[in-house]
Amino acid sequence: MSLDQEKLQSVLEKLMISDGKHSEYNAMAVEKENWIVKELSKFWGATFNGLSVKGTYLDRAKWKTCDEFDLHLKLKLPFPITPRKDDKGFVFLYAGIYKHEIVVDNYVNRKRLNDWFLSKLQSFKSYNNNFQYTANENGRTHTLKYIQSNIDISFDLVPAFQFTWDQLPLDLDLPPISAEVGSDMLWLAVPHTKRGSSGDERTFMVCSPHYEREATKDLKNFNNVLRLMKGVRDAHVDDFPQLSSYMLKTVLLHQLGRVDWNSDLATLFLEMWSCLVDHLNSGHMDFFLSKGNNIFDDMQCREFHECRISAERLLADFKNAASYNSLWLHRTFNV
Repeated sequence: MSLDQEKLQSVLEKLMISDGKHSEYNAMAVEKENWIVKELSKFWGATFNGLSVKGTYLDRAKWKTCDEFDLHLKLKLPFPITPRKDDKGFVFLYAGIYKHEIVVDNYVNRKRLNDWFLSKLQSFKSYNNNFQYTANENGRTHTLKYIQSNIDISFDLVPAFQFTWDQLPLDLDLPPISAEVGSDMLWLAVPHTKRGSSGDERTFMVCSPHYEREATKDLKNFNNVLRLMKGVRDAHVDDFPQLSSYMLKTVLLHQLGRVDWNSDLATLFLEMWSCLVDHLNSGHMDFFLSKGNNIFDDMQCREFHECRISAERLLADFKNAASYNSLWLHRTFNV
């Protein structure tokens, strides 16, 4: 005996944002995002190429409140950048003979890019004191928090370069999507160290949030299971240090084409939580578009061990959930 479908569905309904609340936060976020676009344009000029939403809000898997937004800040240099093949989901960005402070030996340099990006955001923050700026520990994400009266919204920014699908120099083994949509698909190169080449500052990881959305949009319970897994993580936040929402999503992405997403919610949730435990026990889970590069490398050893132990403990509880009452289930998801 394990999780009860009806009880789990009631938990999901409590976790989900109502359409009205979603629209309210969406309107607020769009207003602030438009303001950020306008102001950032002043600092970057032609180099600023817009913002692209990523993460759980793009997937509509955000739960409770929409007060945190993950955004790629797209950059455009005043000369052509050509993605060149590295391997395993990584590319180099070739600048040729052109000179720029983020270019070293004809290639865009991650450290130079981060320093330049940091200086721009610090200037932006000083321009308006309603914003607080924080550089995250991983060095790849920069947070702008907008605070005014009762409004508190965080924008996590990652610098990125955008390309069309036919510019991708890698042959990636991906689940199929509509050919019509695929021809218009875009991808991003984001700064990231490649395993085994930490001294090479030229490497950028390939990602495509919109491909992920397209590949999962018609899968009935994909986002529902993701919401539930995030609900468990957030209800036990001290037990899951550094276990990001994208790590949870990656568990599900690796199961595309392997499971029936029309199955009942309880079965799928238990199966996906078991997959998370399997990945944690093995100590390895590939980035979705970068095989051979472990997403868990972003975690500290102690935090990783805590996550593994906690995930195993909860898996045992879920398998015996029929022995518990509804109060236990709702406390487990903090609803």
